[in-house]
Amino acid sequence: MIERKGERVSSPLARLVDRLRQLEFVFPETARFVRFGAVGASGVLVDCGVTYAMYMVCGSPDVAYLVGIAIAMTWNFFWNRRITFADADSSPLWRQYIGFCGSCSLGAVVSWTTRVVLEKRFELFAEHIVLAVPIGVVAGMMFNYLLCRRWVFRTATAEPQEDPRDEASAPREPNTPPR
Repeated sequence: MIERKGERVSSPLARLVDRLRQLEFVFPETARFVRFGAVGASGVLVDCGVTYAMYMVCGSPDVAYLVGIAIAMTWNFFWNRRITFADADSSPLWRQYIGFCGSCSLGAVVSWTTRVVLEKRFELFAEHIVLAVPIGVVAGMMFNYLLCRRWVFRTATAEPQEDPRDEASAPREPNTPPR
């Protein structure tokens, strides 16, 4: 058992969470990227499920891919806003959502292109279109993370802003309550 601030951590999951929190303190940006990846992994499952369901309903891989990407993008936005970028400057939900979808559109294009190329060039992916989903997702992940981190979910800098009249640069409350 591990003692932490007067409490005992006994389960393997609790020990893992405790270890991850320690690593987050030492490597904060790496921890943020891991959280982004975990949210993305859950989005892959959503994407696969929706893509498969839509394909069964409409029979069109293109429509199934589009709907899968859109639903997974919305899923990822809400979880990234809550978990990965909870410390980001607060701005209206709709503005962050539009920014997130806009920034992730580049990743979605990479993901879409990868899926279509795999489906058209390899019989395995043509027969099992869901197998192309995680490969496409990984291809677009780096674009998504960098744009989300630098554009959509910015954090305030420690230095004062040069122009205090710039409302968009003013410090704000974080997106979510502290943990």
